[in-house]
Order: sequence, then C-alpha cells, then structure tokens
Amino acid sequence: MFRTISAIAKDKYRSARWLETLYEERRIADAMHEVPPQDDALILHRAPQFFNLNMKLTNYRYILNARDPRDLLCNQFHWQFSHPNQLESPEETQRRRERVAEEGIDAFALRYDNTNMLKGFFNAVRKIAPEDRIFIGYAMYCLHFDECVARIADFLGVAPSEWTRQQRKAVAREKSDEQTANPKWIGQQWGGSDTMPGRHRTELRPETIAALNRRYAWFLEFLRRMDDPRMAATYD
Repeated sequence: MFRTISAIAKDKYRSARWLETLYEERRIADAMHEVPPQDDALILHRAPQFFNLNMKLTNYRYILNARDPRDLLCNQFHWQFSHPNQLESPEETQRRRERVAEEGIDAFALRYDNTNMLKGFFNAVRKIAPEDRIFIGYAMYCLHFDECVARIADFLGVAPSEWTRQQRKAVAREKSDEQTANPKWIGQQWGGSDTMPGRHRTELRPETIAALNRRYAWFLEFLRRMDDPRMAATYD
C-alpha cells in the first residue's frame, strides 16, 4: 500500500525513511518522543505502539491502514520461517524457528499477542481529527483497489488525469490479483504472505478463532466502525 501511495504522490511528496532509520539504529522506542519530518514528506509508520501522541498531530495528515488481527497472526506465524531478525544470531534464529514449527500455527496464534500494537493504533486514531485522516483497511484495499486509489489520490490532492504513464503502471501492478507477478510484493521475499482477507478461517481451528474473537473483540468492533460498511462481514 505504501508503494501505491508513493506512486500516486510521486511529484508532490518525497519518501522519508524516518522510522526505518530508527529501526536500523535499534532505537525504535525513541519514536515516542521524536518528531517526524513535516515538509512534504511521506512517512511509513509501522510501529503504532511507539507513536508520539504528544507531538502536534495537526501538522500531519494520515492515511490509516489496519487489518484483521486474526489474519495478521497467520502472517506472523509464516514469517517466522523467512522474515529476518537483526537482533538474533543465526543459531538463535534456527532455534526459534524450530520451536515455532513444533508448536504449530494455533498455539503460536494463542501465544503471540499483538494487543499493545493494536492499542497504540487505536489510541492514535482517537486523537487524530477526522478531517485529517482517511481509513483504508486491508480488506477494502484488496477487494476494492481502484476505489481506494481514487480516495487516496483525492486525499492527497493529486489528480489521476495528471499521472504519467510510469505512475499508472506503478499503481496498477499493486492490485491484489497482480501480486504474484510483482517483483516488489513482499510475498516474493518472505513466504506465507497473502493477498486477501479471511485467511484465519482456513488456517486456524474453530476453537482458536473463538479465543481470538474474545481477545480482539474490541478491535474487531473498531474496524467494523472505521472501515467501509461493505467490509463489516470480514470482521465477524
């Protein structure tokens, strides 16, 4: 989605690697106190648990993206076997992967809790003025891509009629049904990535889903309210 936004806004905003730099310097927690760039910059903020709620939020505009936390856990299970972890030695990575493989996806989903991250997102959204944000959920992005692109372009003040041929191609290749042929799709790097909502229904046992429904009931209800009404059933 960030590649899509970057292509839409190519001539209006620059991409700023602010959060990535904090990750690389192993001081991601400093994001809670530092102020991101403000001048015509696109910032990908993937650590809402470290979002700085004390900065002047009205200095920014926000394209908010979230997905079903049950599907997210499925992704995180599969990524255990391919996603790099700079804080581990090769031996530690191998041992972790062996432990995760032995416990299986259901036990992993019940053990691995994203509540802190989700609460960070929830608390940030509550403080951002409605006129400064739009919500583009993962489900909506996958199922109604062209509509989402139009909303993003309008929010950024970019007219699609003024896009270059290169911009159009860059946006078009991010459609969910084009991802297996997209060399930049994350699934080409890390196994287990998906392109549609609802994977938890086929990968997790019913009793695991029931437990996650109880754990994340508050966030699923939040997503029903925030997302397009057509997506409500995906959060059941």
